[in-house]
Amino acid sequence: MERVLITGADGFVASHLVAELAGELTCEITGVGLQPRPRIKTGRLDYHVLDLTDYELVKDLVERTRPDAVFHLAAMPSVAKSWEDPWSTYRVNVLGQVNLMEAIRRAGLEASVHIACSSEEYGKVQPSDMPMTEDLPFSPCSHYAVSKVAQETLGLMYFQAFSWRVLVTRGFNQAGPGQSSDFVISSFARQIAQIEAGLCEPFIKVGNLEARRDFMDVRDTVRAYRMIMERGVAGSSYNVCSGSARSIEDILEMLLGLSAAVIEVERDPMRQRPSDIPLLLGDNGKLRRETGWEPLIDIEATLRDTLDYWREHLMGGGEN
Repeated sequence: MERVLITGADGFVASHLVAELAGELTCEITGVGLQPRPRIKTGRLDYHVLDLTDYELVKDLVERTRPDAVFHLAAMPSVAKSWEDPWSTYRVNVLGQVNLMEAIRRAGLEASVHIACSSEEYGKVQPSDMPMTEDLPFSPCSHYAVSKVAQETLGLMYFQAFSWRVLVTRGFNQAGPGQSSDFVISSFARQIAQIEAGLCEPFIKVGNLEARRDFMDVRDTVRAYRMIMERGVAGSSYNVCSGSARSIEDILEMLLGLSAAVIEVERDPMRQRPSDIPLLLGDNGKLRRETGWEPLIDIEATLRDTLDYWREHLMGGGEN
């Protein structure tokens, strides 16, 4: 990798990916996003505000930067919000990727392309099929999941049609410092930090606590992305997961145990999804075998760092 392009460079995962690449490689890093500035502050990132749904803008940037490695992270990333606005989910996730891939193709580049997809593509899987391997058929049950199946299929079509080095990851539940409070661990951590700071009553609102998820630290995730780009097999899809599942209730109890505040838990029907998956557990054996990757950060460290992030963020006057 000499010239790297990261889409969604203003996002949570991308901020950690930039740090990973800057710490391990000497490549040039170009990033695009919709926010005025990226979350991470580093001179290694050449950041541009750009909407991937505008093909002419994408084409111009690709022709100028001529990347040899592309990490395509830009997406509408929320299952819950995909129910509220399915149109934007498909427009950003599918059309945005068409624009990116066609810009690369028409520029005549031989770039390796990583497409960040999701375990939500598997849908509701029987316990007998857990942990899920990459051979499991898709059965998406949300607009977000359908859009990710489309992204993966579209990316691998370019591998089949043009012999591109396309690599797909199916990420499970990521967590860590800097994540939006739209996601469960960060939502709990934010509410606890607000209670500790006296900004709200000592009640934490929750949805489905019975669901079990395969949580992994975002810093392990982006290390997997780098190693897949370096060592992964073209045309392959990889589960990026810890290989163990914890209930949302266990996660909440662990977070509450990190706080000295006395906090009561309240069920909130508004936090229930129209279609929720009771268990998501992945098999990361393929990723380990083909790249040598393994997770290094345990869940306790992830929860502690996420809670500390919100404590510091609220002390600094942040709200989101």
